[in-house]
Amino acid sequence: MKIKAVIPAIIASAALLVSSAFSAYAVEGLMNPDEELTDGTFTYELNDGKYTIISCDSTAIVGEIPELRNGYPVTAIGDRALAGCTGISKLTIPDTVTSIGSSAFAGCTSLSEVTLPKKLESLSNGLFMGCTNLRSVDIPDNVAMISSYAFYNCSSLTDVTLSGSLESIQPMAFAECSVLENIDASKTDNFTFEDGFLYGSGGKNIYRASTALTGDVYVKDGVQTIEAGAFSVCAGIENLFLPSSLTYIGDDAFGYCTGLKSVDFHEGLATIADIAFKECRSLESIQLPTTVSDVGEGAFYNCQSLSKVIIPEGVKNIGLGAFASCPMLKNISIPKSVAVIGDNAFGFSVNSEGTYTAESGFKMSVYSGTAGEKYAKANNFEYTTVDKNLKGLAFAVIGIGLLAAIGVFAVVLMMRAKKGAPKSAKKADKLAREKEEEENYKKIIED
Repeated sequence: MKIKAVIPAIIASAALLVSSAFSAYAVEGLMNPDEELTDGTFTYELNDGKYTIISCDSTAIVGEIPELRNGYPVTAIGDRALAGCTGISKLTIPDTVTSIGSSAFAGCTSLSEVTLPKKLESLSNGLFMGCTNLRSVDIPDNVAMISSYAFYNCSSLTDVTLSGSLESIQPMAFAECSVLENIDASKTDNFTFEDGFLYGSGGKNIYRASTALTGDVYVKDGVQTIEAGAFSVCAGIENLFLPSSLTYIGDDAFGYCTGLKSVDFHEGLATIADIAFKECRSLESIQLPTTVSDVGEGAFYNCQSLSKVIIPEGVKNIGLGAFASCPMLKNISIPKSVAVIGDNAFGFSVNSEGTYTAESGFKMSVYSGTAGEKYAKANNFEYTTVDKNLKGLAFAVIGIGLLAAIGVFAVVLMMRAKKGAPKSAKKADKLAREKEEEENYKKIIED
């Protein structure tokens, strides 16, 4: 505002002095770490001359985060600061921001586009969890880590471009992203996206699979770990072929693979983690390898079509609700090796309120004095005791299968010296073993 020449200079000086004093008072007050500033949309907290956004009006409609407030830079967005702000559809975050807290944008269901700051070094836990309208993300080149659940249930996310500095993707980072088809890993040396699979360095881990995969899916030899959530909501997969190199299947690895009918497990697999195959409603039968030690909580929860399960000698722990809400599963044989059976592991259905109800007609075959018998008695299930060694039977099944498919295995072994077994050979191997499994399953039930 211009000061007219006719106004005495002393008045101008006095006005300037008052203005300076007020500004000094305001700045001094804001330097208090406990002082908060609200601009009607965001609430800020000042620390060491830098602002952190700590909350947002949940009804706010805003397109960008401010760079400055009251002369101080906005450098951070706190934990859950914008969580549940459903009015935000597009958001640009300035390069002054170097830190974004856990679940900062969780539940921003209208958010479809976001521009992340260049100096950001990590994507925090649950950062965009439940952002169901988010379609694509270009991760800045300084980002070295994508934390757990960062994009969990981003059900509209189709494309992701990984950063050049990326070193780590933590469990469930892209779990239940139901339309995630393309992952651009061209800028990083630590991950590759090939034939619909996102591999870690060396190809031993699968972190995410494309939801465009359909029909018969073959996991290549050399893969040792399928990470948590890696194949979740890959609804088009029908028949899954796993390699003998695989030792670990993570939490929710194949959750909601609703079209999955069969899984070709191999000897060598040690752990099937919690909810690994939950809601695989078309899965009809499984035979676990003798090398499996642990079946996690809810591992096969709500597999509505599952009617046949073979648990061999060697399995030690079966988690809570591992086979709950599998209404077609009317018989189960528990070997001596099983030491722990969690509550409601078999023979129970679960309603929407989480209440368990015993399935009528469920029967068990167990050994006297074992965890299997204790489970049957505790839940008043009909059961019979057996003396036959399931371990010997399991190995007999494998032995017969090997003899029946010896020609196929010869081809498989030769091809593995090159690029791995051809899909036709693996499928023939699977069919041969399935025939033997069917015959031996009948023997187990009869015994």
